[in-house]
Amino acid sequence: MDLFEFILIITSVIFALAVAQILSGMSRVAQSTTEVRYFFPHSLWIVNLFLFIFLIWWASWEFRDIEWTFPKYAYMLIAPTLLYLSCSLTIPQQLNAETADLEKHFFRIRRPLFASYFFAALTVMIDGNLLSDEELWHDGRYGQAAVLVAAIAGFLTTNRKAHKFIAIVTTIAFAALITTRFWNPR
Repeated sequence: MDLFEFILIITSVIFALAVAQILSGMSRVAQSTTEVRYFFPHSLWIVNLFLFIFLIWWASWEFRDIEWTFPKYAYMLIAPTLLYLSCSLTIPQQLNAETADLEKHFFRIRRPLFASYFFAALTVMIDGNLLSDEELWHDGRYGQAAVLVAAIAGFLTTNRKAHKFIAIVTTIAFAALITTRFWNPR
């Protein structure tokens, strides 16, 4: 096992814990005896968090040939840690009459959710510049910039229609990132 594989293991564990937060939360919601009121943007953010985690994990392979140092290792842990926080906020830990309204829950946790999401996205956006020799701007940056703007807008607004738009734009941005940067159907 080389140093990169060692580093990838810990980031993979943190990502797995983040996904486990979402999956266990969805299981709690599905099994709840309390009537759950769903909210489309909340549901779409669950999908977006899944996509973001899997994209980052997949893209991490690009760092396999760099010279690893402790500061680079520490930097590599920032995004997984922040995304774990985002995932743990997304679904209530316990469901009761108040938290079973996922729209109310979403608006209660939206600021820490979007703040942690924004800083995770920013960390990922500049990781190639800090850890390797990635160009400052490339085609993938458009989608990344859209995700950053969406996170800022989500943090600032309480408008329900705006949140639907933000969640949809983020999903489209991830689809664009997948097709322009990672999709290679061979």
